[in-house]
Amino acid sequence: MNKNLWIVISIIVVVAVAAAAVILLQPSAEDILIEAIETAQTLNDGHGVFAFSADSVERDDYGMFEVWARSGDESHGAFRVEVLEASEEKAVGATIVSDGETLWAYSPSENKVFVGTAEEAQAMAVEAQAMMKDGVFFDEYLKERFDDFEMPDKEQYEKGDYQHPESPEEAVAMLKEYVTLKKSGREKMAGETAQIITLEPIPEQMPSEYAAVGGVVNLWFGRDSGLPLGMAFTGSSLVEFGVTVLELEVNAGIDDSLFNFEIPADAEVVTFADLEPQSLTLEEAGAAAEFELLTPSETPEGATLVDIVEMHGALVQHYTLPEGGSFTVAQGSVGNTPEVFGLSDAESQTVDVRGTTGQLFESEAGDKVLLTWTEGDLFFSVAGDLSADSVLAIAESLE
Repeated sequence: MNKNLWIVISIIVVVAVAAAAVILLQPSAEDILIEAIETAQTLNDGHGVFAFSADSVERDDYGMFEVWARSGDESHGAFRVEVLEASEEKAVGATIVSDGETLWAYSPSENKVFVGTAEEAQAMAVEAQAMMKDGVFFDEYLKERFDDFEMPDKEQYEKGDYQHPESPEEAVAMLKEYVTLKKSGREKMAGETAQIITLEPIPEQMPSEYAAVGGVVNLWFGRDSGLPLGMAFTGSSLVEFGVTVLELEVNAGIDDSLFNFEIPADAEVVTFADLEPQSLTLEEAGAAAEFELLTPSETPEGATLVDIVEMHGALVQHYTLPEGGSFTVAQGSVGNTPEVFGLSDAESQTVDVRGTTGQLFESEAGDKVLLTWTEGDLFFSVAGDLSADSVLAIAESLE
């Protein structure tokens, strides 16, 4: 055989072997995730600037925020978050600070500071989630999709009622029961090259709602730092969102003063205890209201008033139904209208109610409805496991 041909073949073989070795030495998607978790376990503190964006069928949002955080031995750790830019102008300058025991949330647009313990803040979140599911804050579009979601209960978590991975390897193995991991390329981010990892849900492992919503998660991890530098949820018919790291430094030390908040002298201070829903009797609610409390004289057969809750100046009457389900009747000043009622006009129909017009939102099955309207400076709503006719009859019977 020609000597030159042998040389060419030898070179090809050497190159092929070298290429195979490089490929085999490259970390897999699983390896990159495990390294990221191991790196996260070594972090004591961090400071970063992040960009956020979200596009949904309802609206598009964006923002930029700065974060300082420090881990804690026995406490919740300490952190500070400041909103630098936002699509909602009133959110700019908002600040949330915790020293591990006390949490402050400052809204400059309202000039209010909400303050309490981390435990009180968590309890409020759990209560709000429960009330939304019970129909106090009724958003059918979201409720149908997340009705099976349960916010972890702190006591159950501490008792070990949830399965905890014992190692980064076990955490990734648990994740792979629900998603397929693959490397999807590289990209420059936050001053370094980042490896992109795609988490593609395994359809048969996902809730039935996922088939209609869809979507995959992409994660960016720094090749040198091993730190997460970005996240994006894309391909969903419901919402797409992402977070990108613009600046990041870790284990550089953070001044203690950043984890304390000095309340502005002219700011209104509201404790988390002040925000907790207050359960009232019908008599107590009528006496406490700054407006005439109206109650329905016509309700579905067997409906029972089980509670009246005061929240942020609004009164919510909660009824249960004999065959299961529930509905609520809410009333309050227009300025206290819960934002969760805000669905687009495209998903509502205008109806006549009590001599004015209201907005009626109805599920595809017609068994869950939200009706909202205003009378002067008061807003009203009737929402729950009802038909449109029943909701309108209840509204018309208010007296």
